[in-house]
Amino acid sequence: MEPLKKIQTMFESMDQRRFSLTMLGVFIFILLTSSLLFYSYYSTIATINKRAEIANRKRNELRGLLERYEMVKKQQAEVDSLLLKDKEFKIGGYFNELIVKFGIEKNKTREPETSRETLDNGYTEVKLYATFAQMSTKQVAELLDAIEQNERVYTKEVEMYKPGTNGQTVNVNLLIATIEPKTEELPPAAE
Repeated sequence: MEPLKKIQTMFESMDQRRFSLTMLGVFIFILLTSSLLFYSYYSTIATINKRAEIANRKRNELRGLLERYEMVKKQQAEVDSLLLKDKEFKIGGYFNELIVKFGIEKNKTREPETSRETLDNGYTEVKLYATFAQMSTKQVAELLDAIEQNERVYTKEVEMYKPGTNGQTVNVNLLIATIEPKTEELPPAAE
């Protein structure tokens, strides 16, 4: 009770002008303090919201990455099972069978060339490059359709162009490929 008496006595002893200035000072102090508290509160909320947005964006990116990873794993399992079905598949033999089947041996300008490339994931990609002259677009379409029907083979590149003045036929450069199973690493020889 004693401190309140002192404050009451102090206010009673003040003249009107001094009392008004003191009250104005107290009001300004309260206003500045509350403004500082509001600013601090809302800037903290804004920072938290930005961090939450960043965390949500990263979470969504991670979810997308995990979904793609699962899809890749599923596709890899499908590829592995497909490769295990026919371990002795040779793209050159398959392509020669197609050429005979469609009767386009005479359209070959040279023997198909094959090349191998080891991919980063351990598989080996075998590419076959073939060139044909004076094929009808129907023959090209049938050949490409037959290639697409085989799960083991995919078309990488098709280039068609008209030779000279004959508008009925096209020359074709064709690049197809297949994947061979991963090469098993052999354990080091015991010494």
